[in-house]
Amino acid sequence: MPFSEVTGYVEGLPAKDAAKVLAHLNALENGWTEELAIKPLKGKVMELTVGPYRIVYFKHKETIYAVDVFRKKSQKTPPRIIHRAEQIYLAVTNDQKKQ
Repeated sequence: MPFSEVTGYVEGLPAKDAAKVLAHLNALENGWTEELAIKPLKGKVMELTVGPYRIVYFKHKETIYAVDVFRKKSQKTPPRIIHRAEQIYLAVTNDQKKQ
């Protein structure tokens, strides 16, 4: 899911859910993580829980990259989502090393 699709997914949620997800992302962006439900998935890849929704992201330098968002239906995050997030992380970090 490209970054623009993450935004599109959130915008397509019911207004109350979208507001809650955006508030959590804002808190994450501002470093107010004390009350957020965050768990590590693999390496730098993290998962932010907002009710039934999960935002898979990573932070590189001062930027937070939201890689995927979905409604969780099982206890385990699909490995394909974690793998995709890892690949994006590697691409971002390699691009920045080349600059």
